[in-house]
Amino acid sequence: MPPIHQTIRELFDLQKFAIKLGLDNIRALSERLQHPHLAYPVIHVAGTNGKGSTSFFIAKILEAHGLRVGLFTSPHLADFRERITINGEKIDSEAIQIFWEQHKKFILQCKATFFDTTTAMGFDYFRNQKVDVAVIETGLGGRLDSTNIVEPRLVVLTPIHFDHEKQLGNTLEQIAAEKAAIIKPDAAVFSARQPEEALSVIKKHLRPEHRFSYLPNIIEATIQTSVLGKTVYTLQDKLRSCAFNHLQSRQIGDYQVQNQSLAYAVSRYFMEQEHIPFSESAFRSALADQQWAGRLQLISRQPDVVLDVSHNPAGIEASFSFIRKEQKPVNTLIGLVEDKNHEAIAATVARYSQRIIITEPETHRKLAAETLQAAFTQLKKESEIIKDSVAAFELLKKETQPNEIMLAIGSHYLIGAILRTGK
Repeated sequence: MPPIHQTIRELFDLQKFAIKLGLDNIRALSERLQHPHLAYPVIHVAGTNGKGSTSFFIAKILEAHGLRVGLFTSPHLADFRERITINGEKIDSEAIQIFWEQHKKFILQCKATFFDTTTAMGFDYFRNQKVDVAVIETGLGGRLDSTNIVEPRLVVLTPIHFDHEKQLGNTLEQIAAEKAAIIKPDAAVFSARQPEEALSVIKKHLRPEHRFSYLPNIIEATIQTSVLGKTVYTLQDKLRSCAFNHLQSRQIGDYQVQNQSLAYAVSRYFMEQEHIPFSESAFRSALADQQWAGRLQLISRQPDVVLDVSHNPAGIEASFSFIRKEQKPVNTLIGLVEDKNHEAIAATVARYSQRIIITEPETHRKLAAETLQAAFTQLKKESEIIKDSVAAFELLKKETQPNEIMLAIGSHYLIGAILRTGK
């Protein structure tokens, strides 16, 4: 069997087939694998912002209650194996190699994409490892996303905003329709707070048999403390007339409280359907002990250095809104991929940043640094270019003063490169 690094390289070579929205290839792969995604209950998660964090905390809450939980997310940060985990343990390298060797010829013949292949791999691994439930995050959109062959027990919709307009549409209604298309018959549907245009589209996808839970109607969360490194809040469950005071989380950002509230509502409903007793202590520990990497992640102090994978206008605005509360000057390292609304993103970064260094993420889809710099120049905001992302990070960290904040933001590929250095 070839070494794992060669297998991973061959998997990434599938990206030559580019993003190809549609379900034909994943259905063919599923047929070949004898439909592994039907072997366990599925919680299917779509949205624009917060879907990874919400998926992560659903999995962690269920795991804390003794379940064997598969979690499929994308993209990864430092290691391909992060995409497919069971109770926090990454997929075995040997399992990746065996899957690829067994199915490589078929995958190449049908020109399945990288995402088709990794989705099928995740479904198959979860069946082989006999998970109790799988939390499946969509990759892009929903309707034509490879994950959308699942028959979910629960559907979860996180906040819907503008992103991937080229593939999903130029209006919130069009984007919401793509996301809401993961709603299937007999699934309970949970939604975060949505813009009115998105909520109206979601409601059009509902049928009388759907149990629909809208987060603002069922959960009230009140933040007590929200600073770098720690969030403390109270969660009131209106359905069950109970409250949890002084919940603590290492996941910072006010919007993460909403993600965790949604994760609580979803996981508690799932446990009730499965007749699994809810434990407040298990719930508290799931929040307090876990952190979804790269989401306003504080990695060092004096100066405060924060890593964030936000990569669309709404996400970046939310991240800066939190960072600003520290009332410290912010030095920003930013790198984007080419399909982002870089002009809108530049406007937010320019408004809140003292110093800006532009870099290029480690991907063939990177946005040229010069293109992003032109947007800052148009805004009459000075910026500098250092294309080597790790070198850029090290320089800005070195030159950020103890009373300032350094923020690296804009892409999973950028944050992944930084995390791989271990610095």
